[in-house]
Amino acid sequence: MIEIILKTNINQHKKETLIQLLKSWNVEAEVKEIKVDRKATASKFSLAKGIWKDFDIDANQLRKQAWKTNQ
Repeated sequence: MIEIILKTNINQHKKETLIQLLKSWNVEAEVKEIKVDRKATASKFSLAKGIWKDFDIDANQLRKQAWKTNQ
């Protein structure tokens, strides 16, 4: 079995056309619509979060140093 996931919503006509195309190639196909809560899937974890925990510096200061600006 191969699963193809369409990550954008497409209209009904496009879905039907895609299924018809697959069936014309003798590919068994079906549509399963899954409603995804985007807020629930967003990660609250930041890879950089713990890196600077022992340093007395905030994100703005870090950006200034990284970009070597004197603002």
